[in-house]
Amino acid sequence: MNIRIQIAVTAVLLLLSNHLFSQKKDVVFNKEYIERNDGKTTIEINESQELIYIILSLTDFAKENPNMVKHESSYYDSVQIHFSPFAELRIVKEFDKLLRESLVNYFLLSANAYGFKFDNNKLIPTDIYNFPGKGIGNYEIAVDPIITHITSLEEFVTKSSYRKFYDDNQKYYDKLKSEYETYATVDEQREWLENRFDYKINSYRILTSPLIAGMNATHTFTDEGFKEMLLFIPTIYKNNDWGEKYQKFMNVRIIFTEIDHNYVGPVSDRYLNRLNLIFSNRSKWVDSSNKTVEHYPNALKVFDEYLTWGLFILYSYDKINDDQDVFQKMVSHVNDRMILKGFPKALEFNQKLLDLYESGKYAKIEDLYTPLLDWCESQ
Repeated sequence: MNIRIQIAVTAVLLLLSNHLFSQKKDVVFNKEYIERNDGKTTIEINESQELIYIILSLTDFAKENPNMVKHESSYYDSVQIHFSPFAELRIVKEFDKLLRESLVNYFLLSANAYGFKFDNNKLIPTDIYNFPGKGIGNYEIAVDPIITHITSLEEFVTKSSYRKFYDDNQKYYDKLKSEYETYATVDEQREWLENRFDYKINSYRILTSPLIAGMNATHTFTDEGFKEMLLFIPTIYKNNDWGEKYQKFMNVRIIFTEIDHNYVGPVSDRYLNRLNLIFSNRSKWVDSSNKTVEHYPNALKVFDEYLTWGLFILYSYDKINDDQDVFQKMVSHVNDRMILKGFPKALEFNQKLLDLYESGKYAKIEDLYTPLLDWCESQ
């Protein structure tokens, strides 16, 4: 969707047309791929992407910006111990330069790495995701950065024994993936969303890493009528001071407010003219003194940010309304986070959204748009 810096960052990878790559589709889902993934939720700590996250963690930029790389873990410590001797290699300096040029390159490097796999120490195309990340907002690239830097990447792989490090950590990666199955309940979220939107996504693919901190991304890719959503999100967050249900729903919130962008977006696009009219008085809806809102520069992005977070309250209402203590904590969490990010009308917006939903008059979320926008207009 957008980029939000400070507390969290969310991005939608844009598929931008480019003549240099016009002879090759951005994604290719063949019959075998579709049959293997249709209806599935897949969780990966992808080998090519983990390489990127490790190199990014070695940059001076990452050390200056702790929101980009998760530092508080024994895994991060082991990464630094193993790979710091190789921090002077060319690729680390090249990545540091790209990050200083634009933080968007964090997403574009990790997204485009998903189009590659290993053949010994060589990176070769998967021929599935060919060029999935071409830009965010006004920042666009014409050439896949993995191709540009492939020689330097392969030098790092060879000299640092990266593939052995990745293999040695397989048990840890498997543990992190199993925690998703325990805490994330992605299939429940999917069922809830697809019952409330006339929009189906065939495959969910969660691409996580123990090095991802507060910067997340999502996009749905389509080929041959098959839709696959990629989610670039952190591993499960655990806090020993939290009760089991609260901990579960705090993790669900992180995932849900990424997933639902893919459902809200196609509906909101149909209301663009009305959104532009209602949200033209920007000062009512965002706190311009908060730098975070710079990454929500138009009416559509502002409204979608309100709604995607608000929908999590509706989801919580359906799932844990019988536990008012946890439910109210979720409501307060959403409102507090939104206001902190620079969305001052979060409490009122979310209360109106919940009132409409509780009335039982609206079978689909799309049905809520007109009365909700009527209320927004009255503000």
